Amino acid sequence: MGPTVAWFGTYDPAYARNRVLIEGLRAVGARVLEYSAPLSSSLTAARLATPGGAGELACELARAHLSLAVRHRRDVGFDALVVGYPGHLMVPFARALASRRRALLVFDPLVSLHDTFAGDRGLVAAEGLGGRVAGLADHVAFDWADMVLADTVAQGEYYRTAFGVPQRKLEVVPVGALPVPAATGVARSLRDGRPLEVLQYGKWSPLHGADVVLAAAAELRDEPFRFVLAGEGQLSARLRDDIDARGLDSVSLPGMLTASALRARVLAADVCLGVFGRSDKAGRVIPNKVYDALAAGRPLITADTPAARELLTDDRTALLVPAGAAGALAAALRRLRDGRRRARLGRAALALYRERCTPEAVGGRLLAALEARL
Repeated sequence: MGPTVAWFGTYDPAYARNRVLIEGLRAVGARVLEYSAPLSSSLTAARLATPGGAGELACELARAHLSLAVRHRRDVGFDALVVGYPGHLMVPFARALASRRRALLVFDPLVSLHDTFAGDRGLVAAEGLGGRVAGLADHVAFDWADMVLADTVAQGEYYRTAFGVPQRKLEVVPVGALPVPAATGVARSLRDGRPLEVLQYGKWSPLHGADVVLAAAAELRDEPFRFVLAGEGQLSARLRDDIDARGLDSVSLPGMLTASALRARVLAADVCLGVFGRSDKAGRVIPNKVYDALAAGRPLITADTPAARELLTDDRTALLVPAGAAGALAAALRRLRDGRRRARLGRAALALYRERCTPEAVGGRLLAALEARL
């Protein structure tokens, strides 16, 4: 029997990163106990950057601490305690609990708060109060954990250089994705002029580079392409304005979809898009949408970044284009009008997923890292 792991904090139990690792650990023999007190869904990044949002966060954190304290009054044994995403502000409480139980404290940040709020999203000034508070939260969480997870080597190097996380504390565990049982990698026919359906989804922040996708859609406006941009977020209003200003009838914005509806969209798409943002953060991460495309056996185009190169090979498992380059994206999409190329990339994507990105694969990497320290 493997170790007992407590998944703990204000993490979202439905979020892909948490679900994949929890299910993966269970699949490879670990016992996983879940202790979740999620924050209100109204606490978006943009909301948190306001005084009202900060006050709401304080109330939500007090509620979460109380809920988790009550649930841990009984002595439940575990070998490792993992603070899941999002969870920076729960690490001090988790440190006390792990010390009391003599358990390994693992922190899965997924992102840096300072990098997200002051860098990629630009919601607070880097040297202002908000930026300093976010940076302090990062430092405390990274310092107090026994082990820190990074989803890519590039992200781990950022944690090491920006926050002084020792290499011995870092473990790289990819995000992965839940399986798509219906995935085959087969490319659908585009006979009779049927447009190529292109899907991108996200909580629209600069990282995603949806502006690049719209610029590519404008270049392809007179060609048989149909774009679906699913989700809501910081830049939603700007995207809608841009679509109207450009007169892009080939682009639809269905808004936020349920997990099952989004998965169906991914499976139905002819091509899936990753991220095209120009920020440093965009170069260090491989987002959920990339793994979902692989799991569904869909041809993928994403920015050619250090993180992407850790997993993907250009024209073998995906098409990689320069970040921010709408013309290169449009050219890559034209190449994927070729059904044979789509079929080849779709089959290769699915094979890569099954080899390296399943819950069992990423859960096995995490289990090995835990057992090496227990």
